Amino acid sequence: MPTLSAIYARKQIEHAERVADKGWLFDLIGLTPENIQDPSATVSELDYYSLMEAIAETELPNVEFHMKTCRSMRCDEFGLFGLAQKSAPTLRQGFQRIWRYIRLHNRVSAFSAQQEGDQFCWSRTTPHADRLGAYLSFEAAMGTTLTLCRETTCQDLKPSHVQFAHERQGSIEALVAHFGCVPEFGAPSDALYFDIADVDRPCAIGDPGIWNFLFSHLDQELAKEQGEDQPFEAQVIEEIAKLLTGGVPQLSDVAQTMGLGSRTFQRRLNERGQSFQAMVDKARQKLAEQLISGSGYSFSEIAFLTGFSEQSAFSRAFKRWSGQTPKAYRTGLRTETVSGNRPEAYPNRV
Repeated sequence: MPTLSAIYARKQIEHAERVADKGWLFDLIGLTPENIQDPSATVSELDYYSLMEAIAETELPNVEFHMKTCRSMRCDEFGLFGLAQKSAPTLRQGFQRIWRYIRLHNRVSAFSAQQEGDQFCWSRTTPHADRLGAYLSFEAAMGTTLTLCRETTCQDLKPSHVQFAHERQGSIEALVAHFGCVPEFGAPSDALYFDIADVDRPCAIGDPGIWNFLFSHLDQELAKEQGEDQPFEAQVIEEIAKLLTGGVPQLSDVAQTMGLGSRTFQRRLNERGQSFQAMVDKARQKLAEQLISGSGYSFSEIAFLTGFSEQSAFSRAFKRWSGQTPKAYRTGLRTETVSGNRPEAYPNRV
């Protein structure tokens, strides 16, 4: 069962202002007012949804407790993770590195960051859960992200667009007040979109030295959590894939997002018998397969998102990678889905 840090449950209970005796809320999640303070305490996904629904019942139809919780969040409450986000040189750099470490306190959702045209997108995916508690949780996840971004940059930071995959009943006044815009519901994914100028502004207290120091410790924590280090080549491919929507990145750009100097980065590739161009090619292939199998994007859009200036060049490259055209590849996946024999798909990045 996926879990998330008990900090989320504790803060939601604190903002259950219409619940006089909160003891039963702790019972719902199997914790006490004492052990919920433990930084290592976790709450199961389903118990957290039940907690959200229980609190919401006291406020319907104008649910707002979860947005009050979002506004109260601070980077320091998330330990090394929050401090690393707070010390990022720019919001873009923080987004591009922090997503990998979210699983240290949230194993329910997966996040990704990428540039889409003149917008920067922070998106969230999670297994479908058709219940109010899940919807409120998803809204709170994005609301918390925005609060932490405002702490690192400026309090008047506003996304250009906010969207959620679920449909929503009841008042959304609290969401509009928090995000500064009217969210779109029934969208392809949960996402925050920011103007490029906003994500590239220097963070208020950004410090590259402290930032890289904290990430080195986060790497150690993540390695413990995963049981083993992710291969260097896999990390490089992931970083390149995140940057592709802005065009094929330079070696120095990828090295910077990984907290390495260009020479050190190149040396590590050489030690493994790899070239940067080969890593770019693998990242393009991986991202293309993800987008073809897990999104409804057209092939021209996928060509752009994988760093190609023309669809024809993308089609030739994809046929070289897979032995099939993009159309044949997508058709094959749909056929396998209908027959019930489809292999495990790549996770959807959008």
